[in-house]
Amino acid sequence: MMTGGGMNALRMLRGGTPTLLNVAVDQGEGPVVVLVHGINSSSKSWSHLVPLLSPLYRVIAIDLLGFGGSVAPATATFTLDEHVAALHATIRSLRLRGRFTLVGHSLGSLIASRYAAVHGREVSQVVLVSPPVYAEEAYLTDRTDRLAVKTYLRFFRFLRTDRDRTTRRLAFLDRILPGPGIVIEERYWRAFAQSMEHCIEGQTTLTDVAQIRVDVDVLYGVRDRIVLPDSIERLARLQNVTVHPVAKGEHSVLRPMALQIARVID
Repeated sequence: MMTGGGMNALRMLRGGTPTLLNVAVDQGEGPVVVLVHGINSSSKSWSHLVPLLSPLYRVIAIDLLGFGGSVAPATATFTLDEHVAALHATIRSLRLRGRFTLVGHSLGSLIASRYAAVHGREVSQVVLVSPPVYAEEAYLTDRTDRLAVKTYLRFFRFLRTDRDRTTRRLAFLDRILPGPGIVIEERYWRAFAQSMEHCIEGQTTLTDVAQIRVDVDVLYGVRDRIVLPDSIERLARLQNVTVHPVAKGEHSVLRPMALQIARVID
């Protein structure tokens, strides 16, 4: 089933508690799978996956704070904790019965990791898709790995501090890359820039994943330029983590990645 207008309208809970997010998709019956998209995107990025899951599962796709149909309050700074608090309030408002599988893509995978670390009793399985995990420099012994992380973080800082140039570049990529996921709208800028700074550049993902007590499946495309091999190796060493390379996979959730996600969901 699709959600009603009341759920699609963004609103604040009484008492100053976290904002409820837009539930863009709620369809199918069975065990619940919650989908959390990546940065500068919306729940439309799951268009290849939802049809694969909905015959067997209740599929819920939620727009992150400041993206898609989720308009953030003016006070939002888009920290990892703010994203998790808004996601948690939204999931609680759905009054789900039992635990659910949590799937996060890119930025969404970092949010999903923190969510599962903090609210572990609610989650039965975690699936991290194309996770942009970058270890702190102090933990990197290989010079090549240190250089790679520095380069990526420097590039991310450039993206969020040069608004005009970044907007032009993303608009160009939107025209030439296949599939959904790149949305160029001015109202997304603050969410994009501050989520980049506070969640991706200032992440604690390896620590969060280490605290998760259920199975964690990590999927990455072998053609993905955002995910570093060192990150995958570090995740693979953690307890309960299984890594799945996707031969024809990109960073986006196109059909090859969607098929593999559907296979690993319990």
